[in-house]
Amino acid sequence: MDRFSARLPNLETLLWIFASIVGFAVFLIVVPGLFNFSGSATTAAAKPTQTRRPTLTPAPTGTPLLLPPTAQERTPVPLPAVPPNAKEFGFAADPRQSGWFISTDKDPKWGDRNLHAGMYKGQSFQSLLYFDLVGLAPGSRILYAELDLVGLSRSNLAAAGAWTVQLFPADFISTWVGRPVAEFREAAVQGPVGRALAPGDLGEGQTNQIVFAAEQLRWLAEAVDATGRVGLRLDGPGGTEQNLFTWDMGDRNTAATVRPMLRVIAMPADFVYVTNTPVPQNVITAAAMFAEATVFAERYGTPTLFPRHIATVPNIIPVTPVPTPSNLETATAQAMYATAVAFTTGTFTPTPLNFATVTATPTRTPTPPVYALSQITLVPSPTVLPEVSILEYLKTPIPVESGLRGNIIFLTSREPGTVQPWVMDGNGAVFAKLSGNEYYRIAAAHELLSPDGKYHLDLARDKDSQGRWLISVFDIAQGVFSPLIQNPLGAKGIGSYHPAWSPLGDKIAYVSEQTGYSEIYLFDLQTRTSTRLTYSPQDPIRGFPPFNKHPSWSPDGKQIVYFSDRGPAPFYRQIWIMNADGSNQRNFSPSPNDDWDPIWVKK
Repeated sequence: MDRFSARLPNLETLLWIFASIVGFAVFLIVVPGLFNFSGSATTAAAKPTQTRRPTLTPAPTGTPLLLPPTAQERTPVPLPAVPPNAKEFGFAADPRQSGWFISTDKDPKWGDRNLHAGMYKGQSFQSLLYFDLVGLAPGSRILYAELDLVGLSRSNLAAAGAWTVQLFPADFISTWVGRPVAEFREAAVQGPVGRALAPGDLGEGQTNQIVFAAEQLRWLAEAVDATGRVGLRLDGPGGTEQNLFTWDMGDRNTAATVRPMLRVIAMPADFVYVTNTPVPQNVITAAAMFAEATVFAERYGTPTLFPRHIATVPNIIPVTPVPTPSNLETATAQAMYATAVAFTTGTFTPTPLNFATVTATPTRTPTPPVYALSQITLVPSPTVLPEVSILEYLKTPIPVESGLRGNIIFLTSREPGTVQPWVMDGNGAVFAKLSGNEYYRIAAAHELLSPDGKYHLDLARDKDSQGRWLISVFDIAQGVFSPLIQNPLGAKGIGSYHPAWSPLGDKIAYVSEQTGYSEIYLFDLQTRTSTRLTYSPQDPIRGFPPFNKHPSWSPDGKQIVYFSDRGPAPFYRQIWIMNADGSNQRNFSPSPNDDWDPIWVKK
């Protein structure tokens, strides 16, 4: 055993052997990496490289829509200065008769706050605006007008497109709410107002001021003269691309400043006021008035409606307050009467606004009908309205003692803040003013009556196929209306109006807009032909000719007086005169004032 143990290496020897083996193994691993022996039989294996997996490329989605440009900041431009004798008017759009519609609608959506114009989801959107200008009298001279619209939403707006405002003709407004969408879309409009708007002009809360050009002011004046109502259509771009803008119509909780406004500067004409037929005092008077109206209707037909320039005022009916009962018996009787009325007809009706309580019987102080110029002051004289009906004007002559026969009555604003009838003689010299309108209305009525009293000219009976005015004649004996002066084919404007019978009864002077502008013509009753008398040249400043209106014959039938706005700026209306054949036209009232609607008094 000892000999076998002696043969085995000792522990120290074993440790050295193990360390040598480990060292050799480390040498084999480390040394080849430190040195590169070219031509060596042993070559290190190349390390494989990792290949990146391809990523998913999303499918194309089409060309994105271009965003609209940022709305340009706009400061509202103030209205121009108001010249003398002119006034500034602001008319808000009527929300009950304004709204929007789409191409597939049957009726517009009236009264909505949104006013859409453009394309959305394949539908064409348009909006309507209705303005009531009846407070502006016919014949008013419009110097400036603009439409103000406040933006509400541009969330559906594209990068390009044009938005326009179209003005409907005057006769189209006569029936408005009852029209279907197709008529609003297909109507023959007068034309665009102002300039077209681009997306950069359209912003939320920003005001678009659309200014009427000179020709468009004439369209607006025609609407005021005809009906006093104005209709506009808001149009946007077409196509298939979504491109819609919305303006603010306003609502009851919105400030009035955001509502569409039509701002006008005009020299207003004057309304001719007439009183209503007095209320009959008893049943006998009422029966007599009813019988008279029946006879008139059977003989002349239904009374013609008043023209736009004639306005009625309510009768002021004075009532005396019931006196305080003087004793118990009177008080009891009054109480019993009131009880009986309450049982039979209901409670007492409150006193109407046109009833005035008085404490004593009013007395009337006579007012002289004519003032000499020496008596005129800058304080306007009171206008005394006559207590006669319009039906009596034709049978009421102007008194000889008035001194008006053979002279010319005309309307003027020569006294600041007033419109009154003044008087000039046959040479154009102004010498008096009237204290009221009674004689002027009588003279105006006689302009339509033939000299023999058998025929009466009428304007409101007939219109042509496009709704323009025709002049008709009424045979008083036969009770028949017949068209007299037709509108020629292709005539523009609102037709024929302002007729006046010649003193000899063979001709009629009238105004026609067949050329697109107001000119005076002469109609021969024997040949049934018309001759043009006035030829106004194109005005380079306004871009259209001046107008000529309201002809009236001299008593001898040799001259015609009328009014025109010819002349240099500011283009005041002036009285003009010419021979009956149109020759020798000249200004009859050169002054820095507005003078219009002359009537040469004949009887």
